[in-house]
Amino acid sequence: MAEQRFRILLVEDNPGDAFLVRTLLEETGEPFDIEHRSDLASAMAVLNGDGPDAQFDVVLLDLTLPDSSGVTTISKVRSCANTAPVVVLTGHKDEELAFDALQHGAEDYLTKEFPDGRTIRRFIRYAIERSRAERALKESEERYRKLVELAPELISILSGDEIVYINQQGLSILGAEDSAALVGRSFMEMVHPSSRETLDEYIVRYRKGYGGRADFTIICQRPDGENVELEVSAIAFTHEGAPAMLMLAEDVTEKRKIERQLVQTSKLATLGEMAASVAHEMNQPLNVIRMAADTCSLQYDLDAVKPAFQRERLSLISSQTERMSEIIKHLQIYSRPDDEDFTPFDPMKAVERSVDMIEHDCRLSGIVIDVVPPAQPCLVNGRQVQLEQVLVNMLTNARDAINENGDDGNIGGLIRVSAMVDEGLKSLKLAVNDNGGGVPEAAIDLLFHPFFTTKDVGKGTGLGLSVSFGIVEAMGGKIDVRNEGDGACFEVTLPITSVGPDEKPDIPELMPDEGSSLITGASCEARWNIRVLVVDDEIDAMEIISGYLEAQGYSVSAASDGEDALAIAGVVQPDILITDIRMPQMDGNSLVKALRIRNPALPVIVMTGHPGDAERPVDDDDDGADAPVMVLSKPLNLKELLAILDELSEVCAG
Repeated sequence: MAEQRFRILLVEDNPGDAFLVRTLLEETGEPFDIEHRSDLASAMAVLNGDGPDAQFDVVLLDLTLPDSSGVTTISKVRSCANTAPVVVLTGHKDEELAFDALQHGAEDYLTKEFPDGRTIRRFIRYAIERSRAERALKESEERYRKLVELAPELISILSGDEIVYINQQGLSILGAEDSAALVGRSFMEMVHPSSRETLDEYIVRYRKGYGGRADFTIICQRPDGENVELEVSAIAFTHEGAPAMLMLAEDVTEKRKIERQLVQTSKLATLGEMAASVAHEMNQPLNVIRMAADTCSLQYDLDAVKPAFQRERLSLISSQTERMSEIIKHLQIYSRPDDEDFTPFDPMKAVERSVDMIEHDCRLSGIVIDVVPPAQPCLVNGRQVQLEQVLVNMLTNARDAINENGDDGNIGGLIRVSAMVDEGLKSLKLAVNDNGGGVPEAAIDLLFHPFFTTKDVGKGTGLGLSVSFGIVEAMGGKIDVRNEGDGACFEVTLPITSVGPDEKPDIPELMPDEGSSLITGASCEARWNIRVLVVDDEIDAMEIISGYLEAQGYSVSAASDGEDALAIAGVVQPDILITDIRMPQMDGNSLVKALRIRNPALPVIVMTGHPGDAERPVDDDDDGADAPVMVLSKPLNLKELLAILDELSEVCAG
């Protein structure tokens, strides 16, 4: 290995001192190459030159030169294109001068008494090593600064809740123009109220000296009002000697949006595959309704009307209508996007509804679904409809696997859904087993990848299991798959929030008795003094409701759209409004707004067949937002409508 030689630029106007320095260094036997200049101008010309001749390991600099003197000489040398550590040579033992020299960039300070060459050599070596260490440190700092500034994540240091540093991406994510707009402010000011408790918990933890890592999710509000969701990883940090928190946060707003779209796509695809089953479930009650109506009509044709028989058949029609309503309601809930927050729910209700949705198709294929509930009930945290989606997907896959494997007719299809509570691990295991031949071993590790499917082309989207994986992971759980017996086993593990029965009591609906007389509840005179306006674009429905309420003693006006209703109300002001929401020309919301300008306290009963309308029956900016608003889902229960109307009538009379 070639010996390393150090190049020294000696800037000294005294030839004797220059000769002495050269001689002492040569006596040490060190491999020094010395270039001598007697004035600052010629020294700077060398340092500003090109090529290897302008590169030096150290500059020995006299502070008293013909063309420059004092500590400013150091600054001039350090300003050259090719910089090198500077060791000052002076004949003065002046501590103040030495301090000034170091302040102006000198690495060290050496008097011209020159005891021996080893002392000069030591000063030179120390200066070179310190300079290299400082240069390496600056380069390292610059690299990390660029990494932090160019990072695609928000990086911030919090001292308590105060922002003491934030990178460029953090400014962009939070919608700030420059760091001056955020540094010194509380990070809490940018956090959505729903996330402040979460962030405050970790701020307090790190302020008290917590040294570990924390991962959590918060929502922040930008100045333009837009919300951004951040996945945060935090670690302990020290700022000015005090505990602080270093946050690295990824903006996952778009990611979450795409995930929700995938979930919705998967749900709609599942509903599409179940269309035949849904049609059958609807046809069953329709068939009963049709036959019950036909038998009632037949008695009139034969002039042999039996009131008890008619009442029995009408009651049957009503119950079957309620059955259809429940099917439609659940399909609407299942198909709409999931925006609700996580809440505790009974997972077996999700199992029950999932089995209901797939059971008919399985029965047609000769497949039995066996449900084994847990030894004791429990609650898990999440969204029930999303767990239903996971289970429906697994049940559908199990059905398809059995059908494909059982083409020869020698297999009896069986799907078992079993649940077990592990109190020690505080978890629930939901397993879906089938006897459909199992999953190819090569495919097991790929099952949860998006768009991967083992089904034939056109029979699967490849989204179901990947979406299910994301849903379960978001609930804090996991999905495992394995071959077991003569089929596959998909097992969902979820953390439980509590073990034991759900003690929420069922609140009975207070409805009039079946055998009550035609006019029930409030007196006929009291009802006749209440003017009810009924609005529904379905004319048959409007006439039935109006006729029923008139028979019960109410004074009723009716209209088939919002504009006609507004005109009628201009002549006779209603005391109570009963309206559909979705109507042509003027919808229910617009009608309510217009009528409440005249009467801000007008009570409203909304009739709707759409779940979204049930959640927001009247716009939030309505002037009469404090007035009563009741919601009834279609198909209507007329006795329930009458009971609500009587309650509102008491309010109006009072």
